[in-house]
Amino acid sequence: MACITLYSTGCTGDTISKSNKVVTKDELTIDRADSVTVIISKDGHTKARLRTKEFVQNEEAKPPYLDMNKGLKVEFYDDSLNIESTLTAKTARFYTANNNILVQDSVFVINNKGEKLLTEQMVWNNELQKFYTQKQVQIIRGTSVTYGTGLEANKDFSWIRIFNQRGTIPVEKDQMPAE
Repeated sequence: MACITLYSTGCTGDTISKSNKVVTKDELTIDRADSVTVIISKDGHTKARLRTKEFVQNEEAKPPYLDMNKGLKVEFYDDSLNIESTLTAKTARFYTANNNILVQDSVFVINNKGEKLLTEQMVWNNELQKFYTQKQVQIIRGTSVTYGTGLEANKDFSWIRIFNQRGTIPVEKDQMPAE
């Protein structure tokens, strides 16, 4: 492991201070930023706004990634810039090579209809434009609560498939079997 010693000088009267902090080569490949807002667009249209308190980027990792370890909030927009859904989580890892993201720890999604999703981990697959999880999920729609293990959904959560579903399952009148 290569180490680099940095010396910094600062003026404190007539004295010069030195720092003997040892910085590893790995630490030099990591970029950090605080209070970050990222606007995500496609074909000139804003699709999402991501905010986090800390961004840690490691482009030397295989695969390269950005970590958000101090919480994140993502607002997804329709073509008229109305918020379709909002996602929050305590941590996330964004893979820069394929634009996939893994969100973890207290994942909460609410869409513009007020429907809520709670889980501990979820993956956004950018190529398929879908969210996935194999973890326990809870969906709250008005007074009905549905539980399951595993889920796939589109970005605004207007379409959701829950696996191993249990609980109250809302069904539209026109979807009821004829008597």
